[in-house]
Amino acid sequence: MDNFKLYTPINIGNVEIKNRVLMAPMSLGYEEKDGNVSSRLQDFWIERAKGGVGLIVVDAVTVDSSVPYLGFTISLGEDKFIPKFKSFVDEIHANGSKLFPQITHPGPESISWMFGKTPVASSNYINSLGKSVRELKVEEIEAIIEQYGDAARRAKESGCDGVEFHCAHAYMLAGSFLSPLRNKRTDCYGGNLDGRAKFAFDVIKNIKKKAGDDFPILMRISGDERVLGGNTLNDMLYLVPKFVEAGVDAFEISGGTQYELCWKIIPCHYESPGVNIKEAEAIKKVSKVPVFVVGKINDIKLGESLVERDVVDGVVFGRPLLADPELVNKGFEGRYEDIRPCASCGGPCITRERSNPVAKCAINPELGREKEMAITEAKIKKNVVIVGGGPAGLETARIAAKRGHKVTLIEKSDRLGGQINLAAIPPHKQDLTRWVKYLKVQVEKSNVDVKLNTEATAEYIKELNADVCIISTGSTPFVPKVKGIENIDVITGSDVLSAKVKDAIHGKVLVVGGSLVGCEVTETILHNAVGPVQIHMIEMLGEIAPNLCPNNKVPLMKMLNEKGVVMSTNTKLLEITEGGTGVIVEKDGKEEVLSGFSKIIFCCGAKSVNNLADELKDIEVHIIGDANKPGQVHHAIEAGAILARKIGDVENLDSEKVIAN
Repeated sequence: MDNFKLYTPINIGNVEIKNRVLMAPMSLGYEEKDGNVSSRLQDFWIERAKGGVGLIVVDAVTVDSSVPYLGFTISLGEDKFIPKFKSFVDEIHANGSKLFPQITHPGPESISWMFGKTPVASSNYINSLGKSVRELKVEEIEAIIEQYGDAARRAKESGCDGVEFHCAHAYMLAGSFLSPLRNKRTDCYGGNLDGRAKFAFDVIKNIKKKAGDDFPILMRISGDERVLGGNTLNDMLYLVPKFVEAGVDAFEISGGTQYELCWKIIPCHYESPGVNIKEAEAIKKVSKVPVFVVGKINDIKLGESLVERDVVDGVVFGRPLLADPELVNKGFEGRYEDIRPCASCGGPCITRERSNPVAKCAINPELGREKEMAITEAKIKKNVVIVGGGPAGLETARIAAKRGHKVTLIEKSDRLGGQINLAAIPPHKQDLTRWVKYLKVQVEKSNVDVKLNTEATAEYIKELNADVCIISTGSTPFVPKVKGIENIDVITGSDVLSAKVKDAIHGKVLVVGGSLVGCEVTETILHNAVGPVQIHMIEMLGEIAPNLCPNNKVPLMKMLNEKGVVMSTNTKLLEITEGGTGVIVEKDGKEEVLSGFSKIIFCCGAKSVNNLADELKDIEVHIIGDANKPGQVHHAIEAGAILARKIGDVENLDSEKVIAN
């Protein structure tokens, strides 16, 4: 273990933090409706405290119980919340971390409109949900400033070590006052930079008055709002020393704005790591108190380097701590290959299922189920054979082996990883290879017998004396049976991504299917073009890439439009004509002829491959992942994780029920 400065103590005000790693505030959907910390949320944070985080920042704790941020919002708006919050804080302390609640008035971002109360803001405008917000009167502002101080006092009485004051992203009440994008006032709370900052200064003063000068304030700001007309880095360089003089004890430097540039706040595939480093480094030079940086610091080695080079005083991890709660301990011990990596994918931690809108993680199915999914030794040790080395098969193998089963993993190709290997091909997505590398290393360390270049047959599986066979053979591209398709050489998106198309694709190209795969294939063709390319994408549904998170979709659509990609929705392929250079489509109920194509590429989804299951008799068989039902990577990994935890403990497992849990 190298003695990196990242793992040394630092003071925020008079509070010593054991290392320079902060856990970013994140709304996860695990909160209680009544304003208290749920047991699920407490379990989540305790695991991160055990994992070595120096300071946990709890997201969006409202200072006014009648003004929730989301449907499930933690509150310190009344004294009645102190006892339960204190119990929670005591648990965090017992496991080695300090805790700051991020106190905020949701203001324009409140869902108070859902029960007939107009959200309030610095000025009148339309919020990100398309709802009108109301400008606060001066006497209302003064009352809210008192609420901030009262919430800080409650935090102190709950045993918290300090508070974070959210003033970033032109978002929520304090952010709306600070940003010229939202604040159009002409009284003492607006008009110029000092006027816009008055609300923040008054809140800081009231916190210190009611919670004491010795109670630290960590302030979250946008180092640069990156929008014309918004706050700039120079504005922050002017304000930061003044905030320090007013009583701020440390800064968390984020960037961007919530409405205009959400992908800058939660950077995904289209942003480089460390998006706010430049601003944080500049702010550190004018700040007398510690400066921490957040924003796609998705590798702890980058965090180590930033602190070692004195670029910043510490780093803030968000999604990487969703992926691996033990991130800090593993980094401190030099166990980098054991860190379950965050690929900043913009997956289910952001893009949540409507029926169950809680955060999940593509690579960590244990997220939010830390106790429920603890790995225990199997009651009955079995001989488990897994067919298919994609993400479902690898996760199943890893967990089953850790539970004491004898595991053999059979993969017909020469490499593990399955569809992730193709998903990592498009520009900006190389980080997905980190998932494969991690799973491969863990499978090797678990003594799984991996057999590459091996075709699994019923006879071979019986020769291995399998008690349980898990079919995770994935899927194959689906190609629709349309008239005229028999006259062309069919090219699928997988063919393009795997470079099976030998010649460079150029000219006019038709991409059939506007899902994520269709978009990725289009982007890959454009990126690799060696000559003029014009792409026309057709999609049966009414939207291109409907399930893609805004943080990836907005920059993707911007790029596709800039490259001149024609995107036709509500368009169905009916027939291929002219020897494969033309098609007949139905758009909005009317037939159209499109022609002049040099290539037609099919990105129409996938169909499961699981034929082997029917050939296996007298063996417990389970079908998981895409072999059961094509879906996203987190569905596959989750199915394998759940199934592996039940083998040897539950008789006559039903794979369908296991997957549904």
